[in-house]
Amino acid sequence: MAVNDQPGSGPASTGGGSAGGGSVGGRLGEVLQVSTERFAGLFGDAPWGLVVTRLEPGRPGRCLTVSETFGQQSGYGPAELIGKDFLSIIHPEDQPALDDLIGHLAAGAIGQIGTEARVLAKDGSAIVLQLNGRALKAVDGTGYLAIYAQDSTEIVRLRAELRQLESELTRSRRLETLGQLTEGIAHDFNNLLTVIASYSSLVNDEITVAEATDGTSKWGPVRWDMRQIEDAAERARRLIKHLMAFARREQTEPVTAELGELAADATELLRQVIGEHIEISVASDGGLWPVKVDPSLLRQAIINVAINARDAMPAGGRIILSIDNVDTAQTAQSDNGWSEADQSELAELLPGRHVRLRIADTGIGMDQVVAERAFEPFFTTKGGDATAGLGLSAVRRFVAGAGGKAWLTSKPGYGTTVTILLPAAQSAKGIVPHQGYQGARASAGTIVVVDDEPAIRDVAHRVLTAAGYHVTTAANGLEALTLLADPAAAADLVLADVVMPGITAQDFLARLRQLRPAIKVLFMSGYERPDEAAGWPEPAIAVIAKPFSRPALLMRITQALSSTATVTTISS
Repeated sequence: MAVNDQPGSGPASTGGGSAGGGSVGGRLGEVLQVSTERFAGLFGDAPWGLVVTRLEPGRPGRCLTVSETFGQQSGYGPAELIGKDFLSIIHPEDQPALDDLIGHLAAGAIGQIGTEARVLAKDGSAIVLQLNGRALKAVDGTGYLAIYAQDSTEIVRLRAELRQLESELTRSRRLETLGQLTEGIAHDFNNLLTVIASYSSLVNDEITVAEATDGTSKWGPVRWDMRQIEDAAERARRLIKHLMAFARREQTEPVTAELGELAADATELLRQVIGEHIEISVASDGGLWPVKVDPSLLRQAIINVAINARDAMPAGGRIILSIDNVDTAQTAQSDNGWSEADQSELAELLPGRHVRLRIADTGIGMDQVVAERAFEPFFTTKGGDATAGLGLSAVRRFVAGAGGKAWLTSKPGYGTTVTILLPAAQSAKGIVPHQGYQGARASAGTIVVVDDEPAIRDVAHRVLTAAGYHVTTAANGLEALTLLADPAAAADLVLADVVMPGITAQDFLARLRQLRPAIKVLFMSGYERPDEAAGWPEPAIAVIAKPFSRPALLMRITQALSSTATVTTISS
């Protein structure tokens, strides 16, 4: 505890002349000692600090008394602050506002003040104190200011975190809304693409028959036109998959694939997204080991990285994708192009065979602080709502889910390189070759098609009857159940949409099993199966994703009918 030892300088001091036989200085020292001990007794153990200053209009507020707690808060010894202008230890940016408040207090305009201000501690750091001050007046009319200080640094930090969390929650809700909107659009598009693909297949069959009569020269241009329609439908299907992945509603469907082919495929969409002012090139080694990934999520990861690269090159530049095999167990014997930063990222990976994808750009680059935070969710250097800050975070999540690792290296003025390392698959046995539909025999069975979309019912009826099946259609689940409640109604298999008006797929399946325990069922949907599949059939029941091709549908129907199980579990 410290007080000013000048006579009449503060509330802890008293003025006076000689009395008795002692000197003025001696008696004053005794009074100050008593005052100091009393002050210490009252405020020494208080959790908040206390400072008493002069309060005179237009004059600095010198510290007259300082508690030990305030000394601990500021890092100064109390004696170091005595006689010091209180405002001198306040952060320069906070001084004007506090000085204005004290001025109003000194003029009698207000009786007390309360504010938050940053105090510059002795070690140079800034601490946030909640300051509450009250004007005091001595018997002789001298004005004083008693300032109580409570450390609010942690409270301010928590408030900032809360604001950040609220901002992230708002962004997450926007993304959730976007996901719901995207899912609805995707459902409608998938229905349309199913119709386009199925009718295209039927037209191709008719062209084949016509070519047998008129020759290929006449029908060749028509077949070429049909191929363009099919290619456009396939590109549209891929675009829907990308949109669903962006909306974070894409379900993982890993397959064994060749990374070079997937990267080359992604560049086709990239050129439409990135723009003509940026050159894109792909360099892939031969004999790449296969990897097991979801192709759609890998393509989306490449697009996310490339979009970040595009934003770093507003005046144009290059994006270079390079793919090669690396054996992390041999990195000590050969450099394999690893930098020191790359080497440090390999510590968490098990040694073994991996395939490396590097996406490098010639952009402005990042400093170390930004680079270290680039993969954090919601972190972005773009102003406003330019991005939700999830692009690179989604990349890291996807790669980690595939058992690999993703990181980046960057330097201002030298561009950025994102490295994706994926473990090589054990074998290529997971690649299932396409088996074309070989055709169905006449009167192969009776199928009930249930869908609320008339175009889907019509094209399914056309495809299945052309393949030799008898087909009955129903506009919804309740109509189908009414139809099947009649024992005389023939039905070997039900092909039903998952989302139907008036009834969930789960309830539909339960009631269908009561009516026809031995009937085969195959579901279809333009939606992705949600993580919490409320109302959907149990996970063991396969759901064919729309859009599907005519050969794929017929193959699934054939397999479902030949299965000994009453409900098909064909992988989709």
